[in-house]
Amino acid sequence: MAKINSHFSRLNSPYIFPIIEEKLAVLQSQVASSSILNLGIGDIALPLAPSVVKAICQATQEMGIQESQKGYGPSEGYAFLRENIAKTCYHDLGISAEEIFISDGTNSDTANFQELFAHDSVVAIPDPTYPVYKATNIMAGRADTIIYLPCTEENDYLPQPPSCRVDLVYICSPNNPTGVALNRKAWEKWIAYAKEHEAVIVHDHAYSAFIRSPDVPSTVYEIPGAKEVVVECCSFSKTAGFTGLRCAWAVVPKALPHHLHALWKKRVTTKSNGVAYPIQKGALAALTPEGKEETKKQVDTYMEQALLLSSGLKKLGFSCFGGLDAPYIWWKTPPGMHSWQFFDTLLENCHLIAIPGLGFGQYGEGYVRLSTFTTAEIATKALERISQL
Repeated sequence: MAKINSHFSRLNSPYIFPIIEEKLAVLQSQVASSSILNLGIGDIALPLAPSVVKAICQATQEMGIQESQKGYGPSEGYAFLRENIAKTCYHDLGISAEEIFISDGTNSDTANFQELFAHDSVVAIPDPTYPVYKATNIMAGRADTIIYLPCTEENDYLPQPPSCRVDLVYICSPNNPTGVALNRKAWEKWIAYAKEHEAVIVHDHAYSAFIRSPDVPSTVYEIPGAKEVVVECCSFSKTAGFTGLRCAWAVVPKALPHHLHALWKKRVTTKSNGVAYPIQKGALAALTPEGKEETKKQVDTYMEQALLLSSGLKKLGFSCFGGLDAPYIWWKTPPGMHSWQFFDTLLENCHLIAIPGLGFGQYGEGYVRLSTFTTAEIATKALERISQL
């Protein structure tokens, strides 16, 4: 009889999105789908930038010509994209193209990096945060060696270094779901902790383009010592609307301990055949001056909706956080109401989809997350309906 990985059975927290889809299906059987406002999923609401579309089309046409057709690409990504990321995003910070690995998403990189660590490694994960960090470490057999870092209103929703030693730390900043970002002082504290305890930090930096606060670094490598302890995972998904295309990168510095750079390269070259050539050409176009101008307008649009929703909720007497450096609003539920109860109230009475905070961890109870990947029309309608509660 085949033996199955028993650790999967310890994923006892139900994945929230199938539950939401079931509840949504019930509502759709009762009302027109066009009347439902989706402020739940963090997916893009605007089309691809014109320069990106043009580059992908041209690259695809290249592959239809014998002289310029492409087969398997480099597992780590084409040099033209890696070199451009190093120059554009890490200028004068000492990050080389060899330390940049192209992938199909930050979700994959943050999920897979734990494979380099022993199964009994101690892992620190913020709570609430993106569920993939917890799930993948449980799958790897670390359910009993995970330490949770409470992110509450009392500590401004910022994860604090634990009092004990850990091997691996996950930090999502700007954070999904709270929308809060670590400033330089907070990062300095974490880097000092990692150096003292010989820990490695995986920084999920998918929302880098949304940073507005001057004291929040655009990359963790602006902080001295970060290259010795931090892996930074970035994405074109939210920055340039690549959620349906899949392209991201991870910076794995050679200065990391335990030969982690070499180990990650070995893993990538063994398990990946790389990201499609046309997609990488599209990503390259997003880094050109024209592409950056086009994608910045889209990011600015999403952040305008963040301001609209945040200020509107506060005027209605609600407490909410985030929305300053990330496209998410962390909305506190009314007194005495659980996050799933408030989700049901919004769905049934406002035909509005949010995400129950409990889906991001136990400290997410008492909150719902709103995505600001939307339009001004939908955001305004949402506030109008909420005002009638």
